[in-house]
Amino acid sequence: MRELAKACEMSAGALYHYFGSKEEILYSIINSATSEQAGSMEDWANELATVSPTIALVELMRKFYKWHDNNQDITLFGYQETKNLPDNARQSIFDSEAHILAVFEKLLTRGIKQGEFNIDDPKLIAHDIVILGHAWAFRRWHLRKHWTFKTYVKKQTDAMLLAITVDKNTGVANKQRKESSK
Repeated sequence: MRELAKACEMSAGALYHYFGSKEEILYSIINSATSEQAGSMEDWANELATVSPTIALVELMRKFYKWHDNNQDITLFGYQETKNLPDNARQSIFDSEAHILAVFEKLLTRGIKQGEFNIDDPKLIAHDIVILGHAWAFRRWHLRKHWTFKTYVKKQTDAMLLAITVDKNTGVANKQRKESSK
């Protein structure tokens, strides 16, 4: 706390006026970021509610991945430090993450209902999408050696669409069609 107070150019007593412990500071930082991201995700999904699920998914993935590109350090920090929070604070962070997953799951479910996606477990696919977004932040030291951010997003989005979309002409999942043509 003394080091943090010094970095903030304030006394430790002044810092304790705002935060009672290191855990409260960690929670404040992580909760602020995850709450901001969850709110942005809901806003972006609402903006995309009138376009096709496929177009909406591509754009939402791009925006989600871009958030993690812009906030790589907080993504990594959140993963590293959430475990140090008290149970109730950790659960609050998990609740914000659940809101983010729910945005993707709702969009995937809409795509299933409209016949654009062939998915039997949208919750799992939503988790896959989130993890791929986080991967850019976790593995940036390696990924940037091989792909630009734009290329990474395109390749991940294309792979996801291949796995879940349905060919409108045949009604067959694109992945199944591609595998059967081999």
